Amino acid sequence: MTRPPDAPARVSLIRGSITTRLLFILVPLVLLAAAGTAFVAVRSSRAVVQRFALDYGQDLANKQAGEIAAITREKIAFVEGLARQVESMVATGASDRRVVATYIARTALAHPNMVGFWFLAEPDFMGPDQAFRNGDPALGLPESGRFAVYYVPDGPSDVKLGEVRPDFYRDDYYALPAQSRKRQAVPPYLYPVLGRPTWMISYTIPVIVDGRLIGVAGTDLSLEQRARELDARRPLGGSIYMINREGNWTYHPDHALLATKATVGDGPQFQLSPDELDRVLKVQPYEVERVDTAGHRVRRYAVPMTFFQGDNRRLLLLDVPVEGLSAPFAGIGTAIMVAALVSGLLVSLVLVAAVRAIIGVPLARMARAIDTLERDETASMPDTDRQDQIGGIARALVRFRGTLAERDRLRAQVEERTTALERMLAGVGAAKDAIVLFDPDYTVIYANPAAISLLGAPDEAAVVGHRWAALLTPETRGAVEEDQRRQRDGLMSTGYAHWIGESWQSVWGRAMEAYETTLSLRPNGDIVMVLRDVTATRRAAREREELQRQVLQQDKMEAIGRLAGGVAHDFNNLLGAMLGYVEFLLDDLDPNDKAHSYVARISAVGKRAKELVGQILTFARSDKGELQAVSPVAVLEDARGILRSAVPATTEMIFQIAGTVPNVRANPAQLVQVLMNLVLNAHDARRGEGGRILIRLFPGPAPVDVRVREGRWAEHEALPFDKGRPHVVLEVEDEGHGMTMEVMTRLFEPFFTTKGKGRGTGLGMPVVYGIVRAHGGGMTVMSAEGEGALLRILLPIGGPGTVAPLLAAAPIVKVAPRRRLRILVVDDAAEMGDMLLEGLSRRGHEVAICETPAEALEVFEENPHAFDAVVSDQTMPGMTGLALIALLKTRRPDLPCVLYTGYSERSDEKAVLAAGADAFFLKPVVVERLAGKVEALCAAAASGA
Repeated sequence: MTRPPDAPARVSLIRGSITTRLLFILVPLVLLAAAGTAFVAVRSSRAVVQRFALDYGQDLANKQAGEIAAITREKIAFVEGLARQVESMVATGASDRRVVATYIARTALAHPNMVGFWFLAEPDFMGPDQAFRNGDPALGLPESGRFAVYYVPDGPSDVKLGEVRPDFYRDDYYALPAQSRKRQAVPPYLYPVLGRPTWMISYTIPVIVDGRLIGVAGTDLSLEQRARELDARRPLGGSIYMINREGNWTYHPDHALLATKATVGDGPQFQLSPDELDRVLKVQPYEVERVDTAGHRVRRYAVPMTFFQGDNRRLLLLDVPVEGLSAPFAGIGTAIMVAALVSGLLVSLVLVAAVRAIIGVPLARMARAIDTLERDETASMPDTDRQDQIGGIARALVRFRGTLAERDRLRAQVEERTTALERMLAGVGAAKDAIVLFDPDYTVIYANPAAISLLGAPDEAAVVGHRWAALLTPETRGAVEEDQRRQRDGLMSTGYAHWIGESWQSVWGRAMEAYETTLSLRPNGDIVMVLRDVTATRRAAREREELQRQVLQQDKMEAIGRLAGGVAHDFNNLLGAMLGYVEFLLDDLDPNDKAHSYVARISAVGKRAKELVGQILTFARSDKGELQAVSPVAVLEDARGILRSAVPATTEMIFQIAGTVPNVRANPAQLVQVLMNLVLNAHDARRGEGGRILIRLFPGPAPVDVRVREGRWAEHEALPFDKGRPHVVLEVEDEGHGMTMEVMTRLFEPFFTTKGKGRGTGLGMPVVYGIVRAHGGGMTVMSAEGEGALLRILLPIGGPGTVAPLLAAAPIVKVAPRRRLRILVVDDAAEMGDMLLEGLSRRGHEVAICETPAEALEVFEENPHAFDAVVSDQTMPGMTGLALIALLKTRRPDLPCVLYTGYSERSDEKAVLAAGADAFFLKPVVVERLAGKVEALCAAAASGA
């Protein structure tokens, strides 16, 4: 293109026309903006400064009130701790005047910055007041004996008893909290402290236990000391004051005015105006501007101060000079004027930018577009929508290049669609799922690389152009075609179909246990299939279900164990009493008497019941007993004789032991019990009079049983175990009736048995479960109905060692006691206590019975030396036996104490002896053994004394 000769003249004319119109618009706007900025700067700066100053003063007052209240609340916390400690002593039955007095003295010593700590009690609290009259002044007032103790710090390392008025219960510091039963902040009052009258404020807390007022605990703060702490607070050169709702100054910079009434009137000579006094008496916040005695304007802010919940007694007054409040904001007016200047500058810049945007930029764009057309290149023409000269030129150029623009548009569309198709194919090719495109007859049109890999085909040519069914094995083909027919109606109506199938295999041998198929119908009739292998997801779901089932089984076993333990505990009390009385009858009856044989049979049956309870407790406690490094081979060899005598000779027992089996950390007696229960269970499962039991012992890991691998036997992991840990494997296999999966899952439930009525208690296998779990082992059951069973136990290995020989129980030897003892028996079960009373009395001892620990403490406090020994049950209402023994030993450390229990997960002999008891017995208790131990302890105590 060539430019016409008159082009420069036209451009000059156009530029001049646009500039003229622009100036007619912008000049008035600039003048208006400048006038508005000046007006805002003059009118707003003064109001802004005043508002900021008032808000700043209010924030400063709130901050001072919060900081001072926090300091006081920290001090109040000390008396709260004192009150809670006294409540705890009373609630636990361990209250003692001397202990409470000692605690208050230590509290006062720990906080020498407080005036003092005190506790004033109701009459006859912690013993009758009459007993403490004219005694220790820390335990009772001389006039009444009433417990009232007041400790005052005397320097940083000593405390002294302060004076307590005999009629203290009439003073506000006691009467107000006692009557309201709420914590109180007592107004300032004068009280002598170590002979020096002191103005103070008291913070008091009533001590209430079970609805009963026990007394009042309190601490005192010196007004002068607090004044010294607050003297340094002079924000912005002002002053702070504290005044209570009675109009008394609780803090004043002039210390001589502390605890005095504020003066009221108009003028600087008065401390409060009448309106201010009204707000003070109501504890209401307010702001007021006043003139001080020096003639300066002062802004006063009154803020309520709360030291504890429900407290509403005082205000903090902050007097700040008005000039000081305004000083931080003095530069705001200048800042506003600077902002006005900056705004004017910005307006000027905007004018320059506007002229450039309206005139220079459009012309530059037009010039570049014309240059592009001259080079025969495709370009978009700007500014065609403008109604001025530039817009006319732009529209003329657009019409001029019409054919060229159409050609360029078509080219761009082709390139855009080609790029989009390439991106789509790249995404489908990178997908991990198999994506296949079919025609309506399910002939493959396209398959992505994931589909080729899933089929196992050598290349794309082996798949594309073939029917999908021809690429699958006959078994898979039938299932897939059936799924396609079933989903056809839904696919045609909604354009979508989805299903999950199992057992898929291609003709190239690739297989999936489970697969997910999604079909989508395209508008032209083609079908898109997305095929995904979900085998791993299915397996994970099955493993999750199995894990949840195991967790539920564990929870059920623990719940049954707790129930069994509780029942066994109660049964032990009854069984212990019965066996005790049976022993008394055996001692009293003539051996030739026929009744003696009856009682002996009762004793034998009771001992069998004792063994049954022992099995229940073994399951309930999951107690592993005392562990030691033992050889499982030695345990098995020692158990051979016991097992052989328990199983008839018609049943063959075969022992298979590996050459070298490492030691395990276990209780050898309990391992023998596990073997005995497993072998007896295997013997009871035999199908005839004979049979064979195979016992194997070898180091882990155990191989997968071939019968389980082939699917002929089912496997149930009753107790999961980390097979990566070094362990030893013990297996017991029988040729009995076998078990279903339902029986295997319930095998270790207490009282579950398949042996029929009268042939089993259902406790043998739960005992095995409890022992193995306590030893940190694992258990697996493998069986099939009618084909025998295999029970596998995994035990973690331990250190070097050998099996310690099992000790038989020592026989009961009846020896007459050396001297008559006074014994206190504490048991809430009346039948057990009566039996011990009878048994110990028959040996010549004097016995007293208490049914509760509280009763025992009361009896003991009357005369701590009235008894030679104490025998106590562990589980009792209100307090355990160990706790009772600990309290008794604080008064008499040499007192022999014996503890017995029927069941406790936390009580074993070591723990009981470490906690302070001198001997420990498990129920049912043999009276002769208990008496012998008590007599031995008393004899040792007497010789030591």
